[in-house]
Amino acid sequence: MLTSKEIIERTGISRATLNNYIASGLVPRPQVLPPGPEHGAAPRIGFFPDDTIARVEEIQRLKSQGWSIARIAEHLSAHPPAAAPAQRSGTVPPAPVTPVAAAVAASTRGDAPSVVLSLPAGPLGHPAYLVNDAFRITWSNDETRSDARSPLAQRAGVQGTSIFSQLLSVDPAKGGDAILRFHLRVAQARGATAGALFRDLPPDEASRLHRLYDEPSRGDAGLLMQAAIPAGNGLPARTVYAVQFREGVLFAYAAQDESGSVAVPVPAQRPVAAPVITPVSVLVSTLEDASGLWVKLTAQEYFELLNEIWAELDRVFRKHKGRAGPQGGEVLVCYFLPQEGGSHLWNALAAAQQAREAMRHLSQRWQARKGWELELAMNVGIDEGQEWMGVVGATGEGALRVVGDTADHAEQLSRVSREGAILVTRSLLGKLPADQRQRVRFGVPRLEGTRSETPLLSTFARLADIAAPQAVPARVAGLAAAELIDLQPLNGTTRPQEG
Repeated sequence: MLTSKEIIERTGISRATLNNYIASGLVPRPQVLPPGPEHGAAPRIGFFPDDTIARVEEIQRLKSQGWSIARIAEHLSAHPPAAAPAQRSGTVPPAPVTPVAAAVAASTRGDAPSVVLSLPAGPLGHPAYLVNDAFRITWSNDETRSDARSPLAQRAGVQGTSIFSQLLSVDPAKGGDAILRFHLRVAQARGATAGALFRDLPPDEASRLHRLYDEPSRGDAGLLMQAAIPAGNGLPARTVYAVQFREGVLFAYAAQDESGSVAVPVPAQRPVAAPVITPVSVLVSTLEDASGLWVKLTAQEYFELLNEIWAELDRVFRKHKGRAGPQGGEVLVCYFLPQEGGSHLWNALAAAQQAREAMRHLSQRWQARKGWELELAMNVGIDEGQEWMGVVGATGEGALRVVGDTADHAEQLSRVSREGAILVTRSLLGKLPADQRQRVRFGVPRLEGTRSETPLLSTFARLADIAAPQAVPARVAGLAAAELIDLQPLNGTTRPQEG
């Protein structure tokens, strides 16, 4: 039996999140019993079943894939985690496509640095190929070019080419349209933009792909996706699978009557890498008045909202090369590391700016849905520094974690922020190159006025003054920070700045 304290400490969720899970029926209510001698003076203690840790971990995993609360509840009722612990221990339970499920269970999150995709040199028995984030083919097996089930059969020199340029010429009678739409849906789940995917294609091909890309997406997005390809032109009905890894997306094809034996490469496990000191920008985003929203919404709506926010911001952060840190329900953490040909400092600012725009659109959707005037907002704090970075958790399942003052400062800035403001430290803005800093409009609210008044531009203030009358810990009271008001893109285009 487990106490709530043990569950919170071992899973990293907050007490409010645990209570939400209980209220939603995802976690059973505790059995209240007399305390043991180790529980101090507490009159009574609530105890949870031993499988609660596994259940919470499963809920978090499914939430990260965008599942709704209703779907998670239905899944857990049919597949309780206690009956299938193999996904955490490395032994994969039976599934329609066992090796694919093994790959997903091993990778858990595509950005986990402790997982490496190991591609075999020999035949797999099924057509398979790997594409990178630009959806260019980086690896393919012999069956991809020789097996009629493959859309790339009888093609030479596919390595390095856009998968979309190859699929555009596949006969619709051979499932070309279904395969093309599936690849576009996977690209959207990966966070790829249409402009980046199609910019090197001829205008007529790019135009056709843009129209398909803008079609409403169907089906669930996750680390494992699949689609049925109808029979036609002498080919049997097939299933195409897509598994997301850090290195890219692996696609594999199988006839539907033999899908149980798809031999997809499984990531090779290796010991978790030792922590390293690295330059990093840390972005912490906190849902404003989460407790108030919990009161206003049904439990199902509240979790639908959290999942929608997570999916929107995860897409934005991934686009700007961000890597997810430990998530806490109403709090999202993202790390931006140095990138070749780019600035991790700018990436963090651009991600925050685009996330704010995404939240405005999301808020409008919920205003129309609920008929209220409430503005949903994520309050953001960003800082930079050189900190220790490592992985916390089991090999292949651990969460990336940055520990140090940088992460603490970003969290405190997020706590102080209000109405969706983005607070950034002077340290980060001061380290931007001059040409980038000129594209940043920042300032601080007039301390004697209100947020509606024009802020003092190009200046900073102590966090204690920005937060007033709210108190902040003494260790960060003197932290110099400002609010990010607007950001001009680096591509040379400009847009109207907010007054």
